[in-house]
Amino acid sequence: MGKLGFEYFFAKRLVFDNQRSVSILVVWLAMVSIALAVATMEIAVSVKRGFESQIQNKVVGFGSHLQIGNYLSLLDTEVNPLPKSESSIRSLDTLDYVKSVAPYVIHIGMYKSDVMEDIWLKGVDSAYDWSFINTCLDTGRLPIVGLDKPSQEVLISRIQSKRLSLNVGDKFRMYFFGKSESSPLKIRPMKVVGIYDSGMEEFDDKWAFCDMLMLQKVWNLDADEVIGFEVNLQSLSLLEGAKEEIDGKIPIQFEAKPITERFPEIFGWLTFIQQNVSIILLLMFIVAITNMTTVILILIIERTYTIGILQSLGLTRFRIRRMFVIQAFFLILFGVLIGNVLGIGLIYSQDIWGWLKLDQENYYLDKVPVSWEWVSFLWINLGVIFACTLCMYLPTWIISRITPVEAIRFE
Repeated sequence: MGKLGFEYFFAKRLVFDNQRSVSILVVWLAMVSIALAVATMEIAVSVKRGFESQIQNKVVGFGSHLQIGNYLSLLDTEVNPLPKSESSIRSLDTLDYVKSVAPYVIHIGMYKSDVMEDIWLKGVDSAYDWSFINTCLDTGRLPIVGLDKPSQEVLISRIQSKRLSLNVGDKFRMYFFGKSESSPLKIRPMKVVGIYDSGMEEFDDKWAFCDMLMLQKVWNLDADEVIGFEVNLQSLSLLEGAKEEIDGKIPIQFEAKPITERFPEIFGWLTFIQQNVSIILLLMFIVAITNMTTVILILIIERTYTIGILQSLGLTRFRIRRMFVIQAFFLILFGVLIGNVLGIGLIYSQDIWGWLKLDQENYYLDKVPVSWEWVSFLWINLGVIFACTLCMYLPTWIISRITPVEAIRFE
């Protein structure tokens, strides 16, 4: 190994064969500080990505990535139906990044219990993607939709079930008001066939799912008329480019509304979490570098006599500095290994047992989510090792100020 071989050998002796109590304590403090920094960064990245993926999946599961329709108002009196057979919209599912395209009809229904309660009914047909709702299914089954005649089956949420005192198998009447005051009140018999629980209270509180054909008849819509279309993409990252292209394909009187604009407060909250994690990563890098700088300075001061002897034997200051950098590299490497065991171990335990709980009303989840971001973990490891090792050349600059005579007298 040539000249580097001596520095490697000497640094290894300083790390593993050091019998001085101060040095042993300093070495352990260095490794612990690096380990805690690495573990904290891995946990922060894992939890951040876990929140992002689970919350995004829930929001997209209810509202899809894009909705095509009339967004002038949410008032029932301003519904502007779209033709279900519109070729430019139906052809969107041929695009590579589009997962599914499904029509829908929405109507507010009223249910009379002790008081009049409103329920937002979302009518869908056989093209609707039930994959997310199916994962949230608590009891019962999904409603049958897309038949030749209207289905009276409805899927309600656990919150609605408790508030309205309705369970699977119960039948009730739903009241629908028309487009104007002169429109007659319509009554439809409904049957609860399933109950879902997504944990998203603002959705669970009002949304129920039923057959689109039934709501078309309530609205007096033709079989070819719907309120809008839901477009699901292969990934949320494709949203911005997909909106621009889809807006160029659909009729000019309609608009593709992205999920990020329909629920800006939720996606703004996720952006805030991402910013916090970025700050945590930066702080942990600073803490790791600062601690290692302090440790190297202490080790240099403790080894001042040894530095003087090495200089008197003809070893250059640069080689002595490199020796302490190699020593720091060993400490950083072992600290990173310990940090991986700690960080990945805690992430694994949370993934398996979920021992850290959350208030679902405030966080939309009942436990702290984690995600296995192996690429990010690798970059954290490489970043800590490279940045901390490189920065160790700064504190070792003090060696260039030490002369052999002063160093030997120091002892």
